Amino acid sequence: MEAKRFHRLMGCASALYFIGSATVAQAQDAELPFVPVLTIGNTALINDDVIANADGSFTVLGNQQGGLVNGQPIWDLTWDLTLNQDPSIAGSLILTNLTTTTRNFNMAFSLPVTPAFSPSLFGGSITATVTDANGNLTATMAPIAISPSIYRGTIDGLTVLSLLGADITCTGTLPGCSSTSTDDFGLPGPTLPGPAVNSAIGIFLNFSLSAGDRVTFNTSFVVEPPPAVPLPAALPLLLSGMGALAIRRRRITPAS
Repeated sequence: MEAKRFHRLMGCASALYFIGSATVAQAQDAELPFVPVLTIGNTALINDDVIANADGSFTVLGNQQGGLVNGQPIWDLTWDLTLNQDPSIAGSLILTNLTTTTRNFNMAFSLPVTPAFSPSLFGGSITATVTDANGNLTATMAPIAISPSIYRGTIDGLTVLSLLGADITCTGTLPGCSSTSTDDFGLPGPTLPGPAVNSAIGIFLNFSLSAGDRVTFNTSFVVEPPPAVPLPAALPLLLSGMGALAIRRRRITPAS
């Protein structure tokens, strides 16, 4: 993992060098001004890198293994997520089941939001690709019993959007088959009316993955206040005219 981190750091450093010193679009090894909650199961994810982007968002990257069966890790997870307190969460995740049995997994990504706002508009998306990583010619990912869908978008911990409620399976005559499924709602936009956002938004992924196989997610959840409704262009002139007329009428009304 150290080698992987070294190469990533060198690649980002090279990119920043060619951008030039006059306009730097990103800041490497930044500090997050907020505290997101990024977990898989009961394990908190520790970011290898944090990048401050020019639009005020932050990209967090990392690779981690965790869980133990007979002293061996259960999963390997790589993530590349962009967090924006506008607010939105978007990015990619690659999870490999390192065991010889089908396993249930849950991943939660929560972003604190400030200031609060009400009401809201929201939308989300997910693309999942399941790959036969152990060479046995098949791979399957599925929702698990406690959840009707693999993806859940949350506002203040409550589910407001559920996506991808079907199994994804591939089979092949050669090792390495893959199968992809996509689901989205309320995008582009966001367009779905939602509740007040008081503290946080989040993405929760909950699924089973076949032994030795890999799933790649590209996912997003966006929440915004509704746009302000502009006044009609002629309304200020109309109000101004009505005010002037009222003043004129007061001036010409004879005293009793």
